[in-house]
Amino acid sequence: HSFQAACVSSMSTLMMASVAHPNCAFNSSSALKGRVACARRMSSSNIGVRCEGGGSSGDLALPKLPRSRREQVLQAAAAVRRAALDGKLLLGVEFSLPLIGATDLDDWPGGVRQQYQAVAPMVGELLKAIGTDSKADVKQRVVEEGDAVVVLTGSGATAMVFPTADTLRDLKDLVGENKPGGIITLVNTQINIGGSNLISDLGIGPWKRKNEEFLAQFELAYWLSEQRIQGETIRLLKSWPHPWQVYVLTEMNADNTEPECVMVSDERPSYKELETLLMARPGSVAAMSIMDRIVREGQFNASSVSKAPNNVDQED
Repeated sequence: HSFQAACVSSMSTLMMASVAHPNCAFNSSSALKGRVACARRMSSSNIGVRCEGGGSSGDLALPKLPRSRREQVLQAAAAVRRAALDGKLLLGVEFSLPLIGATDLDDWPGGVRQQYQAVAPMVGELLKAIGTDSKADVKQRVVEEGDAVVVLTGSGATAMVFPTADTLRDLKDLVGENKPGGIITLVNTQINIGGSNLISDLGIGPWKRKNEEFLAQFELAYWLSEQRIQGETIRLLKSWPHPWQVYVLTEMNADNTEPECVMVSDERPSYKELETLLMARPGSVAAMSIMDRIVREGQFNASSVSKAPNNVDQED
């Protein structure tokens, strides 16, 4: 099948990938992704805490926003290793994927299978960096072809990519077969446990509770995502054991050496909280009038199809 061929192609790429191997690693009780563990919300006392205010990670310096695919993988690997040293071996990772094959109308015309081609080399590098032998081959097993659910295994570390509720049984088997000290990572999970107005993927009654208890064993080690809110581009970064960091990437700070970090929080901020934060910033795009934002958004859409994301290089 075409997906099987794509997997082989992706695997040949990741087999050749190598990563520097530093010292050896979602309940984020705050979120194993909003889709896997209910995200706790920031208390009002947390809103507006600046990046230099630190967080719950002791004397460790806050990480910087990665500017390339390779930097993102290395940062995620460091976060996983720190979590493993803290005794956390069931972990979650959310990668921001580099666009491949994007068109003017669709970032991912090939859907999740195309996304797998983008994430597979990253996962391969991650497993080499967090495993016990950075030179060992990374093997793959397709669990569900239609949703591109794939298990990749290195030496002492395993990852399930794009897990869904339909593949929970496979994930439970994977955990049950895990050797002592082995790291299992969920990468870009697609499982939705539901909220006040969402239907859970995990069933109802006692079945839902057991599935939630199982997934609660996984701790969020790393998260990087991008959102457009009120005409502004923001990025959320979470790297174990640091707090959540909110970065704003707009023309107003284009001359800065680094993207602007505007807030840290021990809990993942909601869309509404991010919107409130952005609109309160003097001179921000979010504070513009509706008409000015519409004009600016049109300009952004016209220019974005011809250039890479403004803070992540498409190359290594």
